[in-house]
Amino acid sequence: MTSTASAEIREPASGRSSGFVTTSPLPELDHLFRLFVLSWDLCGTSAQAPESTRALGLVGALLDRGARVAIVTDASLDALAPAIEAAIAEEPRKRLHVAANGGDHLFGFDHRGRPIEVVQTVDRGDVLSFMMHEIARPLGLAPEDVLVVGEAYGLAGLADILEQQLALEAELGPFAPPRDPSWVVVESGFDVAREHEIESLLTIANGYLGMRGSLAEGSSVSRPATFLAGAFEASSDVSPVPELVIAPDWGRLRFTVEGEPFGVETTSMERHHRTLDLRRGLLLREGLGTGPGGHATRIRTVHLASLANRHLLLEAVEISPHNFSGTVVVDAVLSGDVKSGSGSSHWAGFEPRHGLVGPILVGKTHGGLELALASRTTAADPGSLEMRCEREVGPVSAMERCTLHVRLGEPSVLHRVVGLFTSRDGTAPVQRVELLERQAAGTSFDALLADHVAAWQARWKQSDVEIDGAPGIERALRFALYHLIATVQPHDPRCSIGARALSGEAYRGHVFWDTEIFMVPFYVHTWPEAARTLLLYRHLTLDGARRKAKKLGFEGALYAWESADTGDETTPEFVRSPVGEIVPILSGLEEHHISADVAYAIWAYAQSTGDERILGEEGAEILIETARFWVSRGSVKVDGKFHIDRVIGPDEYHESVDDNAFTNWMARQNLRYAAAIARGVGSAKAAALGVTPEEIRHWEEIAARMYLGEDPRTGLIEQHKGFFGLEYVDVAAYSPRTVPIDVLLGRERTKHSQVVKQADVVQLLALLWDEFSPSARRENFLYYEPRTAHGSSLSPGIHALVAARLGLLETAARYLEQTASIDLGNNMGNAAGGVHAAGLGSLWQAVAFGVAGLRTAPEDPETLIVAPTLLPGMRRVSLPMQLRGRSLQVHALPGEVEVHVTSGTAPIGLTAPGKAGATHTVRAEPGRAYVARREEEGFLAWEEIEP
Repeated sequence: MTSTASAEIREPASGRSSGFVTTSPLPELDHLFRLFVLSWDLCGTSAQAPESTRALGLVGALLDRGARVAIVTDASLDALAPAIEAAIAEEPRKRLHVAANGGDHLFGFDHRGRPIEVVQTVDRGDVLSFMMHEIARPLGLAPEDVLVVGEAYGLAGLADILEQQLALEAELGPFAPPRDPSWVVVESGFDVAREHEIESLLTIANGYLGMRGSLAEGSSVSRPATFLAGAFEASSDVSPVPELVIAPDWGRLRFTVEGEPFGVETTSMERHHRTLDLRRGLLLREGLGTGPGGHATRIRTVHLASLANRHLLLEAVEISPHNFSGTVVVDAVLSGDVKSGSGSSHWAGFEPRHGLVGPILVGKTHGGLELALASRTTAADPGSLEMRCEREVGPVSAMERCTLHVRLGEPSVLHRVVGLFTSRDGTAPVQRVELLERQAAGTSFDALLADHVAAWQARWKQSDVEIDGAPGIERALRFALYHLIATVQPHDPRCSIGARALSGEAYRGHVFWDTEIFMVPFYVHTWPEAARTLLLYRHLTLDGARRKAKKLGFEGALYAWESADTGDETTPEFVRSPVGEIVPILSGLEEHHISADVAYAIWAYAQSTGDERILGEEGAEILIETARFWVSRGSVKVDGKFHIDRVIGPDEYHESVDDNAFTNWMARQNLRYAAAIARGVGSAKAAALGVTPEEIRHWEEIAARMYLGEDPRTGLIEQHKGFFGLEYVDVAAYSPRTVPIDVLLGRERTKHSQVVKQADVVQLLALLWDEFSPSARRENFLYYEPRTAHGSSLSPGIHALVAARLGLLETAARYLEQTASIDLGNNMGNAAGGVHAAGLGSLWQAVAFGVAGLRTAPEDPETLIVAPTLLPGMRRVSLPMQLRGRSLQVHALPGEVEVHVTSGTAPIGLTAPGKAGATHTVRAEPGRAYVARREEEGFLAWEEIEP
């Protein structure tokens, strides 16, 4: 075998069965590899020999850091297994592969560290090509990410190489890119056409603010923006519609190398990578380039928005001259020169200052919001770096200009700490930010970074999902969860989550039903405190919902289709179509299911968490006021049924329809929930709101009379009155397509066809699964799925969920891939406007509720139904789940499902489906683990196993 980056591997020497050329000089490697293919020649010695033990210990250290390792050996797995078990813990062992018996069999390891055969027969003639195909390619690894070490080095030389890799990683510190490809999003080069999209994907955020992943020095196409969560104002002179305030740019860095600007448009880049480290919440960048004067320089940067202290923002810069010694100037800028996409600024003016420890930028918006930014730039090692920093202020900016005298081959590192407060945080933001900067000055940069990383680790412990056998889905899911974790403000109910999170200007940061229906379930089962806060936002904006209902002539509360800070309706009255046509927007006037969606989310949260306090107070008020709205919104007609006319359901291609099924079914649930609460835990709140026994009975009567549009014989539901009579269009005949189907067909034809924009009745199946018989679920999915065009990012994830529950595995896999590609593949074509937060939430739901088959038992919220259906290629799905104060860890495998009750004070019920409709239930005790083994037609009874 050879030791080199696999991109440099030559054709195998003639007659060598191993497929590798043997060389022996110990190489100097300045690149961090992600996959190691290692020849493990025991040469007749024991696997427990000192040199083998040392090498395996280093393999374990690399696995701990996320690397993948494949050992190729003539020995059997049985010969190596004891040494592997002794040297490598169970968790990192999941990233190890062993090609045993000279490559005849490829083994991996499961969540308990047990070997599992991945492939029966390896091509002994070309083991490397096999490893690239079976391991590297599915992980998205490039050839330069793979290191192959041959037998000529022996185990001692191999250990030296691994040690060298670990030392290099330690030397790079925070600038080291993660080794695990399932935890990164990497963008190489600079593509002008995709830059806005990349900025969205690489957003860093902490719930208080979010900063798009723009280049620090900017470019001619950069669209930098830092969004302040929950802070809304109209643009100063362009539009009366409120939008998220764009804060001054705190991350701007300008580099001048020997008098020449360094950047993607001024420097000839030999290497340029941006890496979003999902596990640690870091944005890393490396640029190696040569300026017009011939000076070659490598600059690395790290940006983060602290999850440990949401007012802290950190940057680190490493500058390494490759062929010169000289001068580099770094401008660390706080810039108020920021505008929204409309070209307007939210800011009335700025007052740049010299602060106590660094420059300060104070600003005030047209609406009176005050903001203070302060920064401090220091050398990481002042004793070894000759640096002089000067403060400068301009009309709308404040900065530090640091002049460094750099030496050939010696990296120079700067640290920058930025603080931000606004008047939303209390009085005197300037004093607050100066105090924060002084406090931060007494703490090392490394300690501030470590606090941030620890905060992310704590969140991932409660959230991470592993999918063995589907690395692309696993990485996409981690990308989704990263943005969901980074976007939420768990302690401030003034902040909800907009449709594009904190990553872009699309929809102006407005809050839709996306939050309650697509995102909140993730928080309910991984971060209940955050879920509660998001729901309390709807209580804070309840008066706005009351105002909207009154304005439209209704009682109670009708939530805004697009909501900002007050809860008043902010939906634009019209938009321009791609061909310039003015299109009225009726969602704010007719898409009323939003009120029932909020009610559903509150009820589902309380059922899953046991939080009766919210049902007795804020939740009760919301449920009661939304129930009153529904009573006034419809009427009983001559058929004796309660009908709701002129609405828009989730399928927005069909406006002003009567009896949209989703709306009516969800309104019925809203009325049922309100009645139950008013009679129970919310009775005191109901009395305070003037609810009488007669009003409760009226809610129950209307719920019983609700028109549902369901065929009693087949269970097929008509999406809305008259839908079955519309023109059938073969949606598949218009695939693939690069524009929405309503553009291809035209608005009028689409409106009079059965083309469905997004999951509507299928969405109903996902939310109210237990309201429908098994045959009705299948009948409705098979009817509506081929009619759905998925013109919204909210749709494919729900189809994946329902298809998985129905056992339609190929269909579920297709929709899961489509959901995973919404942002990372930009398959909607509009990721430049920000990531699709609802799509991210629906990806988690598709895996947790669909593939893993988890849901609360309808008759007993203290019981979790566990009915996994792994999709083709998946060998294991593992995820944490919180339910009513207990923490669970679920491992779904092809032949069994394990559930570990990791914390809690009381047992929790676990139910698995058995043969012929039977079920198996166990009361699972905290601190114990249980397994249900699968047979052909269902699961066997639960057994207790060792945790």
